[in-house]
Amino acid sequence: MVAAARKSGNPSNTRLTIGQYIADILLDNRQPAAVCHWIVQKIGSAEILQWGQENTFAEAEQAARTYLISLAQKKKKA
Repeated sequence: MVAAARKSGNPSNTRLTIGQYIADILLDNRQPAAVCHWIVQKIGSAEILQWGQENTFAEAEQAARTYLISLAQKKKKA
């Protein structure tokens, strides 16, 4: 899986952190076309707050980052 990720220029696993939240972006090469999953959690919690899958790493990274920012903004308002 790592070799395929390197060929495409996408990292196999990436973690984003904003405030008290993390998003993991994972490349899945088990299908004919690679899919990128993203999973958002609060730091220290096993609960999945949001998840999704996108066709490209860039789309998955953007979706995860957007969701993390929205969580951080909600936390500031509270």
